[in-house]
Amino acid sequence: MTDLFERRPAEEPGVGFYPHGVPWSLPVPRGTLPDLLDGAARRYRGRTALAARGARTGFRALHRTAARIAPALSRLGLRRGDHLALLLPDCPEAVVLCHAAWRLGVVVVPGDIRDPGRALAHAAVAAVPEDRLSEVAARADRALLRAVVTVPVVAEGRRAGASSRTGGREGAGEPVAAPVAAVRPTAAVPNIPAQRTSSRPAHTGLGPRAAPARRAPVDIVSYRDLDRRAGGSRPDPVREWDWSGGPEPDDVAVVVHRRDGTRISLPHRAIVAAAHQIVAWHTGPLPRRPRLLSLVPLSDVRGIVLVTAALLAGFRTVLVPGGDPSRALRAARRHTPTVLVAPPAALGRLLACPARERQALAGVRTIVTAPLDVTTGERLRAAVGARVVEAYGPTAAAGVALANPLTDGARPGTAGVALPRTRARIAVEGFADVDALPGHAGELLLRGPQFGDDQGRRTGGWLRTGCRAVRGPDGFVTLLGRTGDR
Repeated sequence: MTDLFERRPAEEPGVGFYPHGVPWSLPVPRGTLPDLLDGAARRYRGRTALAARGARTGFRALHRTAARIAPALSRLGLRRGDHLALLLPDCPEAVVLCHAAWRLGVVVVPGDIRDPGRALAHAAVAAVPEDRLSEVAARADRALLRAVVTVPVVAEGRRAGASSRTGGREGAGEPVAAPVAAVRPTAAVPNIPAQRTSSRPAHTGLGPRAAPARRAPVDIVSYRDLDRRAGGSRPDPVREWDWSGGPEPDDVAVVVHRRDGTRISLPHRAIVAAAHQIVAWHTGPLPRRPRLLSLVPLSDVRGIVLVTAALLAGFRTVLVPGGDPSRALRAARRHTPTVLVAPPAALGRLLACPARERQALAGVRTIVTAPLDVTTGERLRAAVGARVVEAYGPTAAAGVALANPLTDGARPGTAGVALPRTRARIAVEGFADVDALPGHAGELLLRGPQFGDDQGRRTGGWLRTGCRAVRGPDGFVTLLGRTGDR
């Protein structure tokens, strides 16, 4: 049965401000994230997909490395529905581990290494910087954690080796701390990534998992050992692996734990839909070498979605660990990005840098950020000759819901209009089923294919954002702050 909201897009007032060629009824395939990477590797092949620390990783190399590491993660005990805590800075290894885990049907739980408790709460395996292993050991619940993957961190001011393969050794760059002893995964009998074992049912990521009866030792494994190629006459782990199983579009791909104890679950289909919406919204002729500089960390769902959209569109994604402005400008001088995505606070730090250093952003044509105040918006437009796109999206919408068009019809200071196949309405505060009068403030409610499961914030299929907003007759939404109950 077709939803009435899908049949009548003309009722969405912001459709009239869509850029030319962007339909409201955007076709979004119900695929998975491994499907998206498979297609990107076929289309873009050797083109650079990720750039960080002086090294580059091609689309085909990223696909190959993720497929090679997936069986190694399975030998560590990861099964479909298990949690992988991702506590890494922005680096190619983090992207590879995400896609390797998704091939197994594993749920990725991004987190901040400075506060790893929530991400480690139900994790079976954790990926951490090599020099922060002791902190994780002190915070993790070892009754659940079975293995820790350590990733070398390059010291400040040093560059990694020039190897273009993601799993290569770091060359001139040395880890900040001495490497921990690595336990290489044993070459056990391969398990189908999607299969569930009879001895331990798979965890879906939607509820708490019972702890095992007794504690097992935690293996410490180096990422370099996970990515080490099989030598000699040993079979190719990618070709010999049984990929007949795998995740479904409705399987959970990412779980975000809130400070209040609730969590947001985003299935594969939601992140794939958000990536298609972002790519469709970025209209206009693309440069010969489109490049994205993202200062949104991978510990945020928005950072994961941005990298996914870049893979879909064939962009080179420039990763900057920590979002430090000096590092970002050095990366911009090296890679000349055409699109910059950054939160307002990061843009403020960039504007505080000397004008001669900001010349590294001269090639940027589009800046995507959250709604800005008038002063910051004017300073940004005066300092960088690029079109500023202000947008908004809650975490439960994979960070994508409203955006200003890349046309002269944009409204500075607003969150923009609803993206393709997304609905927005303003409800009376405290009465989510009652629409506010036109031009009156109320709570912003949203719905669309990019939405996941947000515990306790659903009303009749609409997501309650907790944002107080007002919507004009042209469909542009202006955010006014938080509601009283949020």
